[in-house]
Amino acid sequence: MRLLSTQEVAQILGVSESGVRLNAQKGRLGFRTVRVGSKWKFPDEEVYLYAYGANWREHVKQQDLTDEDPSNASSGTEQI
Repeated sequence: MRLLSTQEVAQILGVSESGVRLNAQKGRLGFRTVRVGSKWKFPDEEVYLYAYGANWREHVKQQDLTDEDPSNASSGTEQI
């Protein structure tokens, strides 16, 4: 299990970091939260399950492949 940062959770859920922090403080998130010093951390599997549902592993795997595939990267130049 990996713990995600507030920034990572905000990006996954498509919300602001302050919204994640506020809802973590109030216990309104649909997954566990862990306080490490002054920072919030979130179990990755629970966040992905909440965000993507039962097929989250396939979604994350597909996303990782897209991020690593250089053919998907745009170079900004078009070849004719």
